[in-house]
Amino acid sequence: MKKITTNKQTVIESVAKMVADKNAVRSFLKGKASIESLKEKGIKLANPL
Repeated sequence: MKKITTNKQTVIESVAKMVADKNAVRSFLKGKASIESLKEKGIKLANPL
């Protein structure tokens, strides 16, 4: 079985950016914005485990 390691600092930074720009994330989740628009703002979404 593969062991998955995560960088806590990266996760914390990503969550902080999502909270700061939650309108963009909400529009992405509703399908109104593309993933590229989030990447331009520096928001990275984690891959599901």
